[in-house]
Amino acid sequence: MRGLLFLLLACVACNGSQDLTDAGDSAAPVDAGSDVDNGAPSTNYPAPHPPLPQVVNAAKGPVLTSPKIVYVFYPNYAREAELQTFAQAMASSPYWTTTTSEYGVGAIAYESTVDLTDAAPQTISQTDLESWVASELQSGAFGTPDPQAIYTIVFPSTTTITQPNPVSGAFGTVNSCTAFLGYHDNTQVALGDAGTTEFAYAVIPTCPQAGASSLTETLSHEWIEAATDPLVTTAGTFTLTGGPNAAYYGPDADHLIWALLGGGEVGDMCEPEGSGANFTPTDLNESVQRTWSNASAQASHDPCVPLPTGAFFDSAPVLDETVTFDSAFTGSITSKGVTIAQGQSKTIEVDLFSDGDTGGPWTVDAYDVLSTYYGSYGLKQSLDFSWDRASGQNGEKLHLTISVTGPSPVGGAHAFMIVSRLGTRRAVWPGLVVEQ
Repeated sequence: MRGLLFLLLACVACNGSQDLTDAGDSAAPVDAGSDVDNGAPSTNYPAPHPPLPQVVNAAKGPVLTSPKIVYVFYPNYAREAELQTFAQAMASSPYWTTTTSEYGVGAIAYESTVDLTDAAPQTISQTDLESWVASELQSGAFGTPDPQAIYTIVFPSTTTITQPNPVSGAFGTVNSCTAFLGYHDNTQVALGDAGTTEFAYAVIPTCPQAGASSLTETLSHEWIEAATDPLVTTAGTFTLTGGPNAAYYGPDADHLIWALLGGGEVGDMCEPEGSGANFTPTDLNESVQRTWSNASAQASHDPCVPLPTGAFFDSAPVLDETVTFDSAFTGSITSKGVTIAQGQSKTIEVDLFSDGDTGGPWTVDAYDVLSTYYGSYGLKQSLDFSWDRASGQNGEKLHLTISVTGPSPVGGAHAFMIVSRLGTRRAVWPGLVVEQ
C-alpha cells in the first residue's frame, strides 16, 4: 500500500520517499579505538554481513494463482483507455513474472472494465468504500464475482478518500494524495448458497497534477501486493499481524522493524529506496515499481526486482541481541536489536557489502525513524548518532555509537535507520533499540 506509514508496524499504506537530505546525524565522529576491527576493502563479493529480511507468509494465507484485473471507472474518466492499455501490456510483460512468480502467483490477465453511471463521491471513507464494494459485488454490478479478480476502483481527482489517523483518532482522518497514494483491501460477500467469499480490491485515487506515471506506479504496486496478499485484513480492518488469511504480509521476526519504514508487504519493502524503486520497462512504456524478492535478498543482491544496473551496496548493523518490548499499540514484540538504557550509549558494528565493484566508497548516515517519519505528529527525536567514519566500501566495517536521549512512546522501543548513498542510488537498513 502506498502512502502514510501506520505507526508501530501496522501499515495500511506506504510512501517511502521521505526527504532524508538534512535529517541525519550531526554529532562529531567518535574514535572506535585501535583494537576495533575496521575490516578492509575487499574484492570478494559480497563481504560477510547480517542477512537481509525475508517477507514471510506467517498465516499461510492464499495468493492469487490466476489474477485478473477488473477496472471500475466513474463517468468520463480521462485516462481510462490509457490505463486499459497499461493493464493489457502488463499481462504479457516479463515484469509481472519477475516480481510475483516466486510467491506462487500466476500470470495476470486484463479481464474487463466496469463503467459506472453514478457521479463519483466528493469524499468517501475507507469503511464506507469497503461496504460499497461488497454491495456492488453482491448485486452483480461488477459482473459475476470472481475471487481471482483484483477489482481496481479508480477515483477521479474530485474524490477524496479518508482513512483513520495512524497515530491517534484524536488527530482526525488522513486523506488520499496528501497521506497515501493508494491501497488494497478485501471484503466479504454473502453469495447465496455459495456462502461467504472474500474478494480483493485496490483503491486508486487520481491526485491533482499527477501524471500517468504516478498512477501506473501505484497500480503496479497494488496489483502485486493484492496478488501476493489478497486477504490482507479482517473484514476491512488493518491489524499488526494482518488478517487470519493474510499471505505475504510482513518480514520475518528478526527484521520486524523493517515494516515501520512503509509496511511489510512486497511493494512496501522497496519504497524506502525512493525514486530508485521506480523504473520504466521498454515493453510497458509506463513507470512501475520494483518490488521485494526473497530470492534476490537471500543471494545478497538488490532485494528489489527487476534488478537495476550497477552493483548493489548496503550497510548492515550487527544486531545480535534478542529484544522484547510491549506497548498498547503493538502488544508484545520480540525481534533482533540492541539494548541501551535511557541516557546511555552503545557502539555497534556496521558491515558494508556489495555484490560487485561500486567504483568507490559510499556514504552513510543514521536517522531516528519516529521523528523523521512522524515528527509532524509531535514525536521527538530520542536517538543521537556518531560514526567513527562516514563512508566505506565492500569488506569495511564502520562503527556507530547510538545514544538514547529521551523516552520512547512505544514501550521503550526506538527505531533507527542507516541510509547508504552512492550517486543517485540509496539503500536503507533499519534497526531496533530497546531500553534496558
